[in-house]
Amino acid sequence: MARRSGCCMYFNIITAILGTFGGLSAFAVFFFHFGNRQAGLWAFVSGTFAATTLLIHILYKKHTLESWYTAENLLQIRLLGFLGMLAGLGGVAAYLSIALTNHEEMPSMKNIGSNHYFMLIWAALTLKWGASLFAFSHIYRKRLLEEYHPLLS
Repeated sequence: MARRSGCCMYFNIITAILGTFGGLSAFAVFFFHFGNRQAGLWAFVSGTFAATTLLIHILYKKHTLESWYTAENLLQIRLLGFLGMLAGLGGVAAYLSIALTNHEEMPSMKNIGSNHYFMLIWAALTLKWGASLFAFSHIYRKRLLEEYHPLLS
């Protein structure tokens, strides 16, 4: 089937790999090196959503999604993605309002440990990966219901 092996599928897998490694490595850098705990935790959550998106991409591509997840499981994953979107949206709104009301400078290396714009960026990436997980779990659930026909029905 063309949907499983086209350029879009490879693009989705590559971006999810980059999102996973970017989020998890940024977690280590922000949390441990710079001491910006909030940005580090947002990066970790973003990387986790990217990793979950990567997992369902790979399972779908290898025709093993139906052996790992049922349609009900994909609904639950979609709910998880929706909650990630809401958390990211709340984080973006909160950090933007904090940064604007405190008249913070734009991010630089001298204020990397305390600047709210770094937290805003990782909250926005959590919003992005939550939306991605929501959308792809919905799409793959629909395709699973179309393609999968159990022997005993």
